[in-house]
Amino acid sequence: MAHESGGGGAAAATRAKRRRADEQGKDVAEGPEAAPACHISALPDDLRRRILTHLPLKDAIRSGALARGWRDLWKSRWADPTSSRDIHLLPGDNPRKVLESLESVPRRRLDRFSFVSDREKLRQPHLKRFLAYAAGCRVEDLRVDLSRCHGRLTFHLPLSSPLLAHLSLRNVDICHMYYKRARPFYALESIHLHSVKNTSVKFSKASGPLMPNLRRITVEECYSGEVTRGAVPLNLPAPSLCSFRYSGRFLDCFFCLATNAALTDLYICFENTIFPDPQPIGHLSFYFPRDLTGLSVLTISSNDVRIVCSVFNMRATSEWTKKMNNLRSLRELQLLMLGIEKDSLVNIGLFLKACNCSNLERLFVQLPATSDVPLEDLVEEAQVLPPEDVLANLRMVKVMNFNWRRFEVMLVSLLLRKATSLHKLLLVSPNINPQHVPDVQEADLSLLKEALACGRIIVSKSDDLATQPFHSEVFIKV
Repeated sequence: MAHESGGGGAAAATRAKRRRADEQGKDVAEGPEAAPACHISALPDDLRRRILTHLPLKDAIRSGALARGWRDLWKSRWADPTSSRDIHLLPGDNPRKVLESLESVPRRRLDRFSFVSDREKLRQPHLKRFLAYAAGCRVEDLRVDLSRCHGRLTFHLPLSSPLLAHLSLRNVDICHMYYKRARPFYALESIHLHSVKNTSVKFSKASGPLMPNLRRITVEECYSGEVTRGAVPLNLPAPSLCSFRYSGRFLDCFFCLATNAALTDLYICFENTIFPDPQPIGHLSFYFPRDLTGLSVLTISSNDVRIVCSVFNMRATSEWTKKMNNLRSLRELQLLMLGIEKDSLVNIGLFLKACNCSNLERLFVQLPATSDVPLEDLVEEAQVLPPEDVLANLRMVKVMNFNWRRFEVMLVSLLLRKATSLHKLLLVSPNINPQHVPDVQEADLSLLKEALACGRIIVSKSDDLATQPFHSEVFIKV
């Protein structure tokens, strides 16, 4: 629209008319040199929503720049039941009849397609037709859950929609993720894999990565096929990756991230006990990017803490030590204590020292809800304490499942001593009143009582939803 100068009455009236038209979402042509009128903005909202359902999500959002009447219209297109499709096969359903019903009507673009099968026996040709239907509808959000199916079925990424932005797979095999003439999936931003088996899959080709804009990956309870111990079959060269979350067995490591990825948040939880064996631990340097200095949020389990401490002690791989020895951008740390060992307190102190996270502001500690072994017998005096500057900026600490056991009291007293800027220490405990703790030094107990009296420590039976870790929505198994 041409810029008009001047301040006459006619010009003011023209501007007022233009504002009224814009507020109504209409295009108004004025004067002999004005652009031809566009009547699409005068259509009813329902018709304009139907237009948006034919656009990719990003283009639908950009339509808000047309006029005020379009600004938030894209948000309500999800309310259109025809923009998403949920298929849930029950044990008695006939997949062929469901497919015939789907394929009997003309296909239209879908935002979301969810396929869940409770049938114990589902054939690969049927799954292939359901996925082909989703690809034909140019779906953006694809979810496949075969957790009730017996046997293994296969998912082929190259046959998916070119507009695919979010992919979630459960209990399905993946293979042949690319072939010679496979096109890149430029829209793909996030992948969630649960109970997925893969067999030496590569997500790249000679001309570059298959998913150049992939930003988030979640891998849960996945495992590799017939591979040798310590091998890493799943190659994920995603240079745009900023978020990675992994939960599973250490020796089933299901990933190898791009060396140039700039992670900002990392969730890593090896669920099995790790022994200080240099050979498998040495492979860790190949799993992660070469530079973790931009990492701001980290969730790590007690098993992973033992790995870092083992590497730090044994110098099993200098590369891994370098990666974990410079977390100066880290602002939030969550420790998942899957179990308590005699050296747990020592390992926490050594971990904080090794990672050099001097800008840490928030610390969350998830303790085991129950313990079969008395924790009083599993405490070793912390001989390795973090330097003063490591916790100098720590403002808030939250400890969940606090039960006034010796290990827990010693951990809290350690934090009170080292975190000089600590404003608030939250304890979520079934017992809000201090309990008798045998074999704890009087100085530690006095420190806790003083902090309770001045309000520095707050004990609550319920978890405060307003103070949750960044990864609170991620799988936590303690």
